[in-house]
Amino acid sequence: MTIEDIRDIMKPFNKSINQDNIKYIEGNGPRLTKAFREGFFDQYKNRLPDSLQGFYSITNGYSWSWEGKIPTRKEGEKQTERGIIDILGLEDLFEDYNVIELEEDGGYYIKGEKEVFSKTGQFIPVDSIGDICAGVFSKENNDNMMYFYNFGTGFYPLKVDFEGYLELVFMARGYMMWQYVLVYLEYGKNDSAKFGEARYEDFVEDMPLLFPDFNMDEFIKLYESLKIK
Repeated sequence: MTIEDIRDIMKPFNKSINQDNIKYIEGNGPRLTKAFREGFFDQYKNRLPDSLQGFYSITNGYSWSWEGKIPTRKEGEKQTERGIIDILGLEDLFEDYNVIELEEDGGYYIKGEKEVFSKTGQFIPVDSIGDICAGVFSKENNDNMMYFYNFGTGFYPLKVDFEGYLELVFMARGYMMWQYVLVYLEYGKNDSAKFGEARYEDFVEDMPLLFPDFNMDEFIKLYESLKIK
């Protein structure tokens, strides 16, 4: 991953946040890793799963939040929505307040897998949104998959690595809890519980109204193309 790759991935988001109906809330965007002290990246490099290395060698996290007005909605209908991207910096990524230590006999499971849970070490939230997050298991697990986690016992494979996740989060403009869209498509759609359905339906309805250049079919097509084979 190069700085040009990162700029290309961010283009849909950067264009959208300048719309008249989108209001900046807070955040500092990308922070160049080389702007930090000498040896900063090397301090963390050996702990980073392979799929995070390229991004963090260039950009030390990304944060931005917005509130959008849905211009076609009438009084009594939902007229605003929010979005957030909060990809943590290296200085926060491995701190005790962020990581989840995987306890022995913790009752964990990975959705869709019948095997006994075998991950060790830690789960590391990378993009945190309130009471949900997307993250990776620590490096010793040799697993570059990104997982959805709502701080219970279940981990939901998102079927993409971190670089794929980046493409999706910026195409989704960080729409609040957009990760449920992937969870619904992979696990809720054909399950009686319909996990993630409500947020999926909000996303499908709201996104083209908030961002006229957004296309749901193209989003799903991108997701399918990024899946780990």
